[in-house]
Amino acid sequence: MVLQPLTAMCMKSKCTSSPVDHATAPEHTEDEVPVPTTVVAATEEIDIDQGVAPQQKSSIIHDFCLGIPFGGLLFSMGLVGFLFWRSPVSLTFGVAPGLAILALAVLSLKGWRSGKSSLPFILAQAAVAAAVAWKHCQAYTTTKKLLPWGFYAALSASMICFYSYVLLAGGNPPPKKKKAAVAL
Repeated sequence: MVLQPLTAMCMKSKCTSSPVDHATAPEHTEDEVPVPTTVVAATEEIDIDQGVAPQQKSSIIHDFCLGIPFGGLLFSMGLVGFLFWRSPVSLTFGVAPGLAILALAVLSLKGWRSGKSSLPFILAQAAVAAAVAWKHCQAYTTTKKLLPWGFYAALSASMICFYSYVLLAGGNPPPKKKKAAVAL
């Protein structure tokens, strides 16, 4: 850590960080009163290593922003399918993966809030969505029913694309920190 004294050079109330060269400074006419150049030495030293950190690459939207609704939709539609038609397939293809994605998205949210990495949760959500897309695509090709199999296959495939985007973009955006007012 290198500490250097803070020095500012001012001319006509426009501060610069480099000294003013009087040979290249603009000429003043007789009507104009030149303002003298002043040098102000600071009594404090600043830490030049505390500069602005480079912006970390991240996605625009969090994985849990779409993962929670997706998991909730799979869970609720699987539950509705089981309650109305007593179909165990609805439990297998709807309730179980919906509950898994919902739980993983909520864990991702909790991890993100605490400042931990959400990468394992994003990968797990993508894996469950891939399994759901595979099974629903198989069911669609055998039955040729657009609802529910084709719809869920397309929705799961779009969620795989979303999770891939989040991973390739660098993960979830970091939490916004409260900006502390610095008084000089």
